[in-house]
Amino acid sequence: MDFEHTRLETCCFTCHSGGGKITLKNKYAGEEIDWKSLFDKKRKYREEHRKGNLTPNCKGCVFLEEKEWDDEDYINFLQFNYWVLCNSKCTYCYEVQNKKIFEKIKPYDAVPVVKYMIENKILRPGGEVSFGGGEPTVAPEFEDLIKLLTANGFKNMRIHSSGIKFSPAIEEAIRRGVLNVVISIDSGCEKTYKKIKRVNAYKKVLENMKKYASANTEKYGMMTSKYIIIPNVNDNRKEIDSWIDNVREVGGRWLAVDIEDVWYKVNRSTISFYYLDLINYIINKASYYNMKIELYDRARGLKEGKNQI
Repeated sequence: MDFEHTRLETCCFTCHSGGGKITLKNKYAGEEIDWKSLFDKKRKYREEHRKGNLTPNCKGCVFLEEKEWDDEDYINFLQFNYWVLCNSKCTYCYEVQNKKIFEKIKPYDAVPVVKYMIENKILRPGGEVSFGGGEPTVAPEFEDLIKLLTANGFKNMRIHSSGIKFSPAIEEAIRRGVLNVVISIDSGCEKTYKKIKRVNAYKKVLENMKKYASANTEKYGMMTSKYIIIPNVNDNRKEIDSWIDNVREVGGRWLAVDIEDVWYKVNRSTISFYYLDLINYIINKASYYNMKIELYDRARGLKEGKNQI
């Protein structure tokens, strides 16, 4: 289930390639959920899929898989995308580009709903819990939400963060090996960072990355530094070299790479081999330094020779 800004979705992959939008409730703001309606809808889609009748919203989804699915009504994958406020102003951010729309959205509190789900065994540990936003760490309930999930056995949490605000709950969950925080620093120096993020927080982010990295475990818990390639801004080897050097200096061992979304969608059929070479360069450097690397959708699509997301 996906907590969105103004609605509930029964699909958690709306931001991925082929992800559908199967809406349970529009104009949602944290109120009590009609669980019978939710599971009736899930059951309907499940039965149609078993017959081979994929709902149009699910066609092409990279997460489709065939296996023996059980018939119980529960949720084991949660995504939180309801928080809209942020402590940076990234040039590539959809919410920044549509500021007037998101200024009207009032954040709601999801903790009471999650508590109810846990107490009534609607939500079960096992799947992933993912946070987007907005910047999750600036939500007043964020620390309580992470502590609640950690205390109830959730071992696969993933948070996308600016890294500007340090979170003790994130640090502790990393130490326990149950959480991965992905920090998009997108730069190798203060000047480029400020140009992209439009805030002066580069040194603070490096400090927080170091704190999280020091809590890294050999299990799932980790700090990942993400680099979104932005054409004509940070798309050069010098910037990338500085980024990787800084990640190594703070003790980071995991990297993630993507390409700016809007530019990729416009240019995906005519992207020069320069960007593929750049991605391969990052992969090779990560290998040289014995660092692990993850390619996000657009970077992976380019690497695999796909013409569209």
